[in-house]
Amino acid sequence: MKKILTLTAVLMTCAQCMQAEANDTAVIPSAHALEQQLAGRRMASDDMPKGSFLNFLDGGILKEENRGRPDELAKWEVKGQTVCLENERRRSCADVVKFTDTELVLRVPSGSEDGQLWEGYFINETGMPLRDVIAFDGKLARTLHGRTITAEDAKGKTIWGFDAKGTVTIEAFDASGFPFPGGSASYDSKEDDLCITPENNKVVCMRVKISGNNVKMIPLIDGVLQEKEAMAGIIN
Repeated sequence: MKKILTLTAVLMTCAQCMQAEANDTAVIPSAHALEQQLAGRRMASDDMPKGSFLNFLDGGILKEENRGRPDELAKWEVKGQTVCLENERRRSCADVVKFTDTELVLRVPSGSEDGQLWEGYFINETGMPLRDVIAFDGKLARTLHGRTITAEDAKGKTIWGFDAKGTVTIEAFDASGFPFPGGSASYDSKEDDLCITPENNKVVCMRVKISGNNVKMIPLIDGVLQEKEAMAGIIN
């Protein structure tokens, strides 16, 4: 193996890592549980080149995917609450500071007493961070099927037609009543959040509050409600 693995290099130099902060209260799985939960995971990091991913395969095999280059293989193992990576050139280890369903944070040894932090996040087969994947339950979507929402704000009016199961037609008008180009998109829901996926596949969600025939639709951006952008309307 001619090239040192990206994460191995990061663990050795950590040139772009953030300075470590105290996080001694984090609950870390036992060594056996950590190994079991890490096996089969695929991850990326902002400290790695764009398009590079790591696969923690069963059997202690680490596969690095690099855009435009062949995949590379190395070894990984868990020792206590430490993750160690090894290729034919070197071996490096880092303490696990945080481990969740969506992220892995390592404390990398460095010249400073506390070390430095390396943050990685788990991704799915398409490369999307698991923290951004929405687990739909469809409850609100089933309630909206066959109904129409007419909502207005200072910018104009939007008519949402949920006539077809899983597909919504959208008509929009500016404040003067001039129509914008309409279209259709797929929709689903998680609890009280309606999520619409247009043709560009970028999911847009909003919190929907229904009281009788009245409805309030509040945009959600990165999980934060945008109350100032809320639209009030009628549902029929």
